[in-house]
Amino acid sequence: VSFSVYEIHNIALQFSLGFNSLPNPKIAMKLASLDSVTNAHDDSIWSAAWVRSTEEYPALLLTGGLDETVRLWDPSNFTCVQTFTGHCLGVVSVATHPTRRIAASASIDSFIRVFEVDTNNTIATLEAPPSEVWQLQFSPNVTSLDFCGTCYSLLFQGFWEICEGSNLAATGGGSSSVKLWDTTQWELVTTMSIPRQGAPQPSDKSTNKKFVLSVAWSPDGRLLACGSVDGTISVFDVARAKFLHFLDGHTMPVRSLVFSPSLHDSRILFSASDDGHVHMYDAEGKTLLTSLSGHASWVLSVDISPDGAAIATGSSDKTVRLWDLKMRAATQTLTNHTDQVWAVAFGPTSRADVRSCMLASVSDDKSLSFYQYS
Repeated sequence: VSFSVYEIHNIALQFSLGFNSLPNPKIAMKLASLDSVTNAHDDSIWSAAWVRSTEEYPALLLTGGLDETVRLWDPSNFTCVQTFTGHCLGVVSVATHPTRRIAASASIDSFIRVFEVDTNNTIATLEAPPSEVWQLQFSPNVTSLDFCGTCYSLLFQGFWEICEGSNLAATGGGSSSVKLWDTTQWELVTTMSIPRQGAPQPSDKSTNKKFVLSVAWSPDGRLLACGSVDGTISVFDVARAKFLHFLDGHTMPVRSLVFSPSLHDSRILFSASDDGHVHMYDAEGKTLLTSLSGHASWVLSVDISPDGAAIATGSSDKTVRLWDLKMRAATQTLTNHTDQVWAVAFGPTSRADVRSCMLASVSDDKSLSFYQYS
């Protein structure tokens, strides 16, 4: 067996980044279907996010649909425990805070609603121009992030609890930019503009070619990546609010992004695109490490397992696929859905088995499916 210089370089880079610490590839990973909830929403479901478990509370799942609602699910019995209203148009993104206590939903109605998970009490309502709240992500729960010389700690009214890190949320949209919000007062901190390729400075002019569809934080909170309609991925240094570089390789819109969950591999980024490919990048080194293909149509969502050994993808070909990162191949294809799969989301690990967790997928067919990953 012979390898090209490019392949040898990538293999060496992966070992330097810690990929040799992934679980033994001889141990077969799998997804076992647990249950599917038909008509989980009254219209298409476009987003899903897990509410992490604590010693007092179990893990829950949030879903957002075009029926203008956000729904909270108990994965232990696959039932909806609460339906949240508050939007007047479809919900395109949901995100949960690392503290578990709050969540946020972004809608086509140009509003972001921030609310308490347990009570549904509204904490804040953020307004933005049309198409400026396409996706929302809270920063990870790391030590307090020094943003442009100012440290924003979390102090939630009613909780009186200072939480380290996770002090910013990012939204993407049609202004070729990513907005950062201070979650203490829920005020806009800064807007980081995406430059036109070849231009020395970020552009202040809106261009549909840089419409931001997806955002992702690195697990250490240093980097923010966003995927655009034109297939490019922009990488920012958050502390300096500075654009770093583009990641090229996709030829169509980048719908979903996720970083490796390990701080040791925090520069590894996965992307899903309408070109049918999933890419793995060294986001800091600007290197395309590998390209995975197998879906018959657009890849709409990607998420990585908590153990860092696998990714799951959802596609407009109506399937969910599980990919072994050591093998760099799809090991399983699931056909629970009858329409395109808009989101896949791995849940927190089991306390009994750190490699075991649930996966959820949602679809245009209005259904929600649960799987067991092990």
